[in-house]
Amino acid sequence: MAQTRRNPRTARLRLVSGKADKSVGGDHRTFAYDQIKEAILSGALHPLERITEDQLAGRLGLSRTPVREAFGLLAAEGLITVVAKRGSFVAALGVDDLLEIYQMRSPLECMTARIAAKNITETQLAQLERLVEVELSEEATRSVQKSLAHSMEFRDIVNSCANNNRLKALLRELQRQTHRARALWPSTLSRLSETWREHAQLLEALKAQDADAAERLTRLHLECAQEITLAQMLRKAV
Repeated sequence: MAQTRRNPRTARLRLVSGKADKSVGGDHRTFAYDQIKEAILSGALHPLERITEDQLAGRLGLSRTPVREAFGLLAAEGLITVVAKRGSFVAALGVDDLLEIYQMRSPLECMTARIAAKNITETQLAQLERLVEVELSEEATRSVQKSLAHSMEFRDIVNSCANNNRLKALLRELQRQTHRARALWPSTLSRLSETWREHAQLLEALKAQDADAAERLTRLHLECAQEITLAQMLRKAV
């Protein structure tokens, strides 16, 4: 199996040397796109960091063509900025970007919470309860990255209750965009504790099939998350 090589000057990407990993289906463009996008959203590639096709093609073990195509897709999504005669850069993430993301997330997630209160199954409730129990029990020794991953899993389960694959995919993408902000401006452990108490309250509303409470709690959770993330961004900017 090819070994992962790391180089701090090539953006700490989770790349393989040699050939592209065939487990992704042999589509080199998709492989390059997924790897580079994950590096951007995880914060491994920093805002305004210069990236080149040659650099990443070498790290991915690909020719420049699939990397160039991946750059085009990521530029269309606003994750890469191409500057004439200067090259390609990881797109900045500012206050306006975060506000746009939450402007879309809030109404959609509130809607899915209402639907979930009516559609959620016992199996899904058990999955949510397991996540809440794990996180509340590990409050003193919590891992930030693991907790954020569990929080995304929690939201994925709730969003699945809408039985709408397009909606689920859109929300997943918006949540990943939000995760980029969290990676760049990390959540404090105290905020993670608040997040899981909020998730626990939502779980109780879903158990009770209380659609109004589920919607209200989701809205309050997102408003609080937005406010705290914005405060962190602005504090770092000073």
